[in-house]
Amino acid sequence: MGLFVKDTDFFGLDIGSSSIRLVHLRRGGSNPALVAYGSVSVPGNITTSDSKMDQDKVSELIRQLVRENHVTLKDVVVGLPSNKVFATVITTPKLAEADLAKAIRYQAEQYVPMAINQVKLDWAVIDESKDGKNLEVLLIAAPNTVVEKYVSILEHAGLEPLALEANAIAAARALVPAGDLAVAILDLGSLTSDISIVWKNTPRLLRSVEVGGQTLVRAVSQSLGLDEVQATQFTYKFGLTQSKLEGQVYKAIKPTLENLVGEIEKSVKFFTGRYPDVKLEKLVVTGPPAALPELGPFLANSIGLPVEFGNAWINVSYPAGLQDKLMALSSEYAAAVGLAGRGYL
Repeated sequence: MGLFVKDTDFFGLDIGSSSIRLVHLRRGGSNPALVAYGSVSVPGNITTSDSKMDQDKVSELIRQLVRENHVTLKDVVVGLPSNKVFATVITTPKLAEADLAKAIRYQAEQYVPMAINQVKLDWAVIDESKDGKNLEVLLIAAPNTVVEKYVSILEHAGLEPLALEANAIAAARALVPAGDLAVAILDLGSLTSDISIVWKNTPRLLRSVEVGGQTLVRAVSQSLGLDEVQATQFTYKFGLTQSKLEGQVYKAIKPTLENLVGEIEKSVKFFTGRYPDVKLEKLVVTGPPAALPELGPFLANSIGLPVEFGNAWINVSYPAGLQDKLMALSSEYAAAVGLAGRGYL
């Protein structure tokens, strides 16, 4: 979304509800090289706020993060929360480019759940039908108010936004190696989680659901009568382990996770309905709540797909001495890495 200059050096910025993360990659070689990475904690979900005071605080946190990681670049690619972005795949006749743009805009009016003049609209041709007569187009729309908020925060931080992109698309770019595999991705956030399905390295489905780490902590807090700090400790220590604490944490968070499983199953059903000949290989899980004990087996048993935990650095080269440190942070950095690699990862 927005102009994008491939030859410009830039970094990626993932503005999450609990942390802001930065990644700078240098192009060249078989994989881009890691130049800088870092994060800063966000107090009280201020990144989701529309108040000018909170937005100024976010700008200051970004300035601090950039300064502390010695990034001197001004150009940045920033992620938009997927729950603020509408994305769908549409089919349209193969036309000349000028006519195609008009046809897509016309179709967008039927699909986008907001007035077209109130959104920033972006699209990309992702596939062609076997007979060559039709195109599959990924259509993305974000409300002008959301785009303007992010642009204002970045400019106030002294940065120049080159492009804005849905976090789910960026995460998929980082997590899936080049190839024809069809892979489902579950990116677990603090407030919301993203479900995406990627085939031939292109997103075919993007959804955001109102379930995140804080939802699980709240369930444990209410069920066990704990304050937030204790509930967080219990949630991440015991997770879905049924043999610890008489399975009380498991019982508290299971209904919420079953709802999430239901949303993943709906997404899989939609994908297999649209592409009946394509086999979905696995579910890749990322995001800080992926650290919940026994989450992998729970999801694999519930969904019937192999589950693996995503490695945000799989397409990036870095010094061997950083291996342990980066692997410990891997579940947090998928979107930031994908944003930093936009256009060439």
